[in-house]
Amino acid sequence: MTRSRVFLLLGVATVLAAAAPLGCRRSDEGKQVIRVTRNIGGREGFRIHFEAWKATFEKQNPGWTMELVDLGNAEGSEFYKSRIATGDLPEVVMTWQLAKMLADSGHLVPLSDDYYTKFGIPAPPPYKGKRYTTQSGTQVQGIAVNKKMWNDVGITEPPKTWDEFLAGLRKLKAKGYMPLTYGGKDWTAHMPLAYGVATNLYHDRPAPGQPSLTQRRDQRKVLFATEPTMRVILKNVIDLLDEFAPKGCASDGYNEEQRDFYTGKAAAWIMGCWIGGDVEPNKVDFEIEYWPIPTMTGKAPLFLQTSEIPNGWAITTSASGEKLGKARAAVEAFYDAEVYQLFLNGESQVGLASKVPAKGPKSTWPSAQKFFDSMVANTATYGTTPGFHIALDDFPPQNFMVTLGAVCQEILAGNRDMDKLLKIIDDEWDAGRKGE
Repeated sequence: MTRSRVFLLLGVATVLAAAAPLGCRRSDEGKQVIRVTRNIGGREGFRIHFEAWKATFEKQNPGWTMELVDLGNAEGSEFYKSRIATGDLPEVVMTWQLAKMLADSGHLVPLSDDYYTKFGIPAPPPYKGKRYTTQSGTQVQGIAVNKKMWNDVGITEPPKTWDEFLAGLRKLKAKGYMPLTYGGKDWTAHMPLAYGVATNLYHDRPAPGQPSLTQRRDQRKVLFATEPTMRVILKNVIDLLDEFAPKGCASDGYNEEQRDFYTGKAAAWIMGCWIGGDVEPNKVDFEIEYWPIPTMTGKAPLFLQTSEIPNGWAITTSASGEKLGKARAAVEAFYDAEVYQLFLNGESQVGLASKVPAKGPKSTWPSAQKFFDSMVANTATYGTTPGFHIALDDFPPQNFMVTLGAVCQEILAGNRDMDKLLKIIDDEWDAGRKGE
């Protein structure tokens, strides 16, 4: 059995052990409860938002309770599959990139157009003629840096190329700083490789009718094993992990990465903008800038925008009868002005709901506000790319991120055989498609 498959099976087993209910009886049967999933884990900004959302829903719906189903740092698809199998899927769920799977299996309730117009939310492209999800905000992914450390080695602007980025990390290491925080456990492992694939193999702005890498790979017109750019990407990730992955990071995950960065130990963190929501709760007292992803192929540096496909939360078919109306009330309570402001703060996202006063993240904590300001300004300066986040019918297999994480784990374990590593990605892509 390959290490990749061991990684996948261990992840599934962990989620199932933690999440599976006792028997097939619904945990809230007969109760006035709407269960809502959220990936809080150790992210205090997420918790603050959820508590406000819960309080607002319960105030607006006397006698009803919003119950948190905290997914922590787990990969959500196996959790949802386990709950579908036991007839215990929560009534309102985060979709991430799982909306297609949930819709195709008949477990999502379509939202009517008036839901979007009520709050001024851009309606997502329909999937098979229907829309299912909230459009929570504009989320980007880039690189957070400890500004003082980078200034200390003479680097005051975002590196334009991956070579410049690695050269900067070397300067930081020579100066005695920990250049990078990185965890090889759980979903966090995939980030460097996913960044490379999304910003270098996909079109920055795909034109209508222009086939994406996803479509060409599904048609087997291209394979990762024979795509020259993919080898460049993989070599750069190998170089990054060889030189700068912290000792013992194979057993670290998001919480350890967060600890190293927010305590001022690490100079850079390859992670999504949502980390800005925990700057204030963690009382971080240094300036953080948010930089775009440097190019590996001569393109301009860009942020990866991961909110272009339908995202946010959706109502599931577990909500029936009176619960269906209350599930709709729950996703509407999300756009209460105070709740939405706390969401934007916790996720460090720019608002999409034009009829809600909250427009972007805010904080009275100077380091948090500087992060928000840097994110907004640099996104405007450098721009974004959707990468592989194109559409529900133009998206990699559900297991793609797990596979990229498994490859990074292989690298940490000493595997430098690029042919074998690329074969893992091709094999798992095909297996993932067969399993959909």
